[in-house]
Amino acid sequence: MSQTIAAAQEYMSEHQLDGWLLRDYFNANPILWAVLGGQAHNVTRPCWLFIPPHGQATVLAHSVDTGRFRELFAGWNEDAPQILEWPSRQRLLAGLKQLLPARGRIAMEYSPEGALPRVGRVDAGSVELVRGLGVEIVSSGDVLQYATERWDDKQLASHRFAAAALGRIVHDTFKFVAENVNWKLTEHDVAQFIRGRYDRLGLEASDGPIASVGPHSSDPHYEPTPERAAVVRKGSWLLIDLWARQKGDPASIYADITWTCYVGRNPTPQHRKVFEAVRDARDAAVEFMAASWKAGNPIEGWQVDRAARDLIEARGFGNAFVHRLGHSLGRSVHSNAVNLDDWETRDTRRLIAGIGVTVEPGIYLPDFGVRSEIDVYLTPEGPEVTTEVQTEIALLDI
Repeated sequence: MSQTIAAAQEYMSEHQLDGWLLRDYFNANPILWAVLGGQAHNVTRPCWLFIPPHGQATVLAHSVDTGRFRELFAGWNEDAPQILEWPSRQRLLAGLKQLLPARGRIAMEYSPEGALPRVGRVDAGSVELVRGLGVEIVSSGDVLQYATERWDDKQLASHRFAAAALGRIVHDTFKFVAENVNWKLTEHDVAQFIRGRYDRLGLEASDGPIASVGPHSSDPHYEPTPERAAVVRKGSWLLIDLWARQKGDPASIYADITWTCYVGRNPTPQHRKVFEAVRDARDAAVEFMAASWKAGNPIEGWQVDRAARDLIEARGFGNAFVHRLGHSLGRSVHSNAVNLDDWETRDTRRLIAGIGVTVEPGIYLPDFGVRSEIDVYLTPEGPEVTTEVQTEIALLDI
């Protein structure tokens, strides 16, 4: 049996769930394939995976696709999921009835009112279908987090590798800017420099990075292109956001950080005021996690967001903090565990040992924006900051 399925069964047994039912059609639900540890190719009809709290999991697939699952399970032992065929709609319904308990609580990739988009992967019609079979459907958000998003020791090591490399790249980048600011250096040039450092230091990234000057830094997801890149000048405010993972291993874990600098020695009082509010909100969120963990209090994602957001609101910048505090970090830079969010959603999933999150409050004003992003890994003993922490505005000696 795969470790993922075993972990899911462990969670269900402890939390009175009668099963986890996953459905996919044309890659709408990648969670199903994450649980199986690989993707069956050329699956052209809806497929289902049912994991009971105990015993063997089952794949319910159309007759034309069952061969693809046999290929996928070829390297498994006798604990591989059994495969049931459904050649017709009638047989599909019969197969679901056979798998599901007559009554019970079944987890699916469903989020009430669409509140958690990373969880809500199953269409409304499929939810109606399964409910019609007499079971109660609950969100799989917690079981999928426990089963698929906790890092093993190798993945933690890969994250530490990426985090250390990104920290080095930040300082290399600021040095590059200081040395080249007199030569019509653009945001795109800065981003290209960072990409080159990725390659040299053994990193890879899905996209990015962000290098943004002045008003562009007020756009949280601005990415420079050669056509629209602004010039970095003396007196510029520069924000860089960089994320990457160890190259060559699809199971490696991303690191993701954001730093800001002033191209010169004398930032304005407003620069300092905004930076300090962002820095203090970031630190307040980490302190809240640490204190709650030490006290044995469960921590939900929205609560961490609120700890940072309350501070920013008290400093008078509440309307300028326009996104959630942080996101799940994993094999993709935005992964499927709990987000730190009481703004875009209200994420009630708990922070659990073995997962990672970013903490990245931001304040975005018309002339410039500030974001300070660090990564936090939840150890059994509590939160550990795994990336270098920016405590002051980086000032470039030019």
